[in-house]
Amino acid sequence: MAFDKTVTIPGDKTYKHIKTYTLGDLGFITNKAGVHILHRALEPEKALDNAIQLKVSINQELTGFKMSTVSAGDVVRVDIFKNNNAAELVKLYYFFVNELMERGVLEEINE
Repeated sequence: MAFDKTVTIPGDKTYKHIKTYTLGDLGFITNKAGVHILHRALEPEKALDNAIQLKVSINQELTGFKMSTVSAGDVVRVDIFKNNNAAELVKLYYFFVNELMERGVLEEINE
């Protein structure tokens, strides 16, 4: 999947990546290809590797990004808004997304 300037999460809003200076402070890890990656567990009772996660990746040039909710092991995308445990998953999802917006990493796009 290519990096995009805007990302829409199914069941949620559209976001764009705007600032990068706080990536390290927020826990983004840079892989060997230079991509900045953040994983956040949306099921705190489980280990990160076993939980549904919010995954945000920002390309090396800082011009595009990907954001999705994925299953354990980053295997498939998960629509948390239609999940049996949606209330808890969505609550944590918005907590992490709001933190990224408050710190200027993401901006919500009103359509």
